[in-house]
Amino acid sequence: MIRKPKPPRQRSAVSNGKLFLGRVDGRTDVARRFADIIADLETERGGTEALGVIERQAVRAFAMLSVQRELIEADMAAGKVVNADVYGQLCDRMDRQSRRMGSPIKSVRKSLREHVAATAGRSRP
Repeated sequence: MIRKPKPPRQRSAVSNGKLFLGRVDGRTDVARRFADIIADLETERGGTEALGVIERQAVRAFAMLSVQRELIEADMAAGKVVNADVYGQLCDRMDRQSRRMGSPIKSVRKSLREHVAATAGRSRP
């Protein structure tokens, strides 16, 4: 039996596009970076509509792991002592999560170098 989707008023805020459950200020550095990474990952994979539920959840998990990794890297750059084991585990989890997201769609655009190489030797009118 195929179920009809619930109307937006009966769905959770996250199902309707909000980033977080509960009252989270989306203007923090972490929230904005999280949203940026999600948008980039979804775009690479053909947009939100092209992703299934599992892939969307994998994108969210990867995005938060990315933010956490960036926070640790900022601490390292500031000269703070960080736990290398935690950093390594985070990177390993990101690797596993990236496989769950699925591959990005290959861009049809060519780089400038590829375009010049492809058009080299053609005569101009």
